Amino acid sequence: MEAFIPVLYEARFDAALFSFLAACLPESGRALDLEGRHAFYQNIPQHFHAFWCMFDGERLIGTAAVKKLTSDSCELKSLYLLEKYHGKGLGRTLLQTAVTFARNADYQKMYLDSLSTSTNALALYRKMGFQDTARYNDNPHSDVFMVLDLSGEGT
Repeated sequence: MEAFIPVLYEARFDAALFSFLAACLPESGRALDLEGRHAFYQNIPQHFHAFWCMFDGERLIGTAAVKKLTSDSCELKSLYLLEKYHGKGLGRTLLQTAVTFARNADYQKMYLDSLSTSTNALALYRKMGFQDTARYNDNPHSDVFMVLDLSGEGT
């Protein structure tokens, strides 16, 4: 794999994905639960319109995904990057990949939910043009909700 280029998910990535999530989620105070709240990772094509994996050689180091909400709105999901790769512009690359995909798929709005403790991620989202919005889902684990207008030019 070419390093740091987001590639579309393939089923052959599953073992690397589960290993990555088991390492990455605890870095932000979460635990991987493939039998419960994270069971959707066991069937990526069913749950996401698109899902990207970023590699450093053979090691999966980051992910990003787009989930369809309605015919004209989608949700940014699973934007994760191992801490040792923070500060290198890789999170922005993953986010930009998802935003570009959503625009090209004719979505008008991209939503996301996050945690107020995820200060670096929130700063990145705001830098990319996301704005705070009202709660749009019932995720009990999130306390920040944002939206990006995809209909305009920019980012």
